Amino acid sequence: MAAKIRMNEAFAASLEPLMPKSEPWLIAVSGGLDSMVLLHFLKNAGYRALTVCHVNHQLRGRESDLDAAFVAAAAAEQGVDFEGETVDVRSAVVDQKSSIEAAARDLRYAALAAIAARRQCPNLVTAHHADDQVETILMNLFRGSGERGLSGMDVKSSREIDGTALNIFRPLLSVTREELETYASENEISFREDESNFDDFALRNRVRNTLMPVLGEVFERDVRGSILRAAERARINEAWMAGEEGGIPAKENGVDVSVLRAMAPGRRDRILLRWLRESGVPDCGGAEVSRLAELLLSDERPAKVNLPNDVHARRRAGVLFLEFPP
Repeated sequence: MAAKIRMNEAFAASLEPLMPKSEPWLIAVSGGLDSMVLLHFLKNAGYRALTVCHVNHQLRGRESDLDAAFVAAAAAEQGVDFEGETVDVRSAVVDQKSSIEAAARDLRYAALAAIAARRQCPNLVTAHHADDQVETILMNLFRGSGERGLSGMDVKSSREIDGTALNIFRPLLSVTREELETYASENEISFREDESNFDDFALRNRVRNTLMPVLGEVFERDVRGSILRAAERARINEAWMAGEEGGIPAKENGVDVSVLRAMAPGRRDRILLRWLRESGVPDCGGAEVSRLAELLLSDERPAKVNLPNDVHARRRAGVLFLEFPP
């Protein structure tokens, strides 16, 4: 990939406007290469008020416990505070009827939000890097996401979890996996390899281990740079279109059918997707928006469509509204 940003003093200085060193920071550390490099880099860059946060997903038995002990020891060696949380992903998979990947993600962020509440610190730093960004963009593409999904992850985003506000920072999104490996080698950074990263149980693993090598073979070059440039263009377009689309036409406990019917299809679909996401409906993309648009424009009954996670959309008395499971 061209135009690499080296993890040096200049790169550290470029983070200061986004992540002032004077503020306290939570840093999510799994024990793997990415997060151990992030911890070392931030500490060496002059970030002193760090709290290392580790979430034990209990998916790998004793290995998961060893990960937690390894991260706690690394925090002590770096002279920073440590916060650990343990979650039961397998039970959540059964209770929520979700995938291991989705349940782990939801429980991980809930645990990190609990730490943020205890610490009264809303700033969370994660080690997502350029390769993670490429994988996210490809997954969103094949899920039928709009330009917002094709933009990938933001360097800074915010969300509220269980009443706790989190400001999530991803300073390594421009840094490749190869650069992280070089940094770890040059600085003799120890880390633990999660063998489950090579298993095909998770979609991201299949994209990383199968799809990306195939794309490289087909195009006979490294395609990551092209994907990231396309994402940047999508991000610019998304920012412009977001300013043009206006607000969601609320009515009673849903949205106004007549107002949406009068809109241009592109604007209407963007608003429907935004409404689904802001309402908390997970994993929505083009397919869900298309079904919702059909429901909106039709006069047939029963006026109902199914959405992910047992959520239903209904049209009644000029209002489109959502029904969530108990």
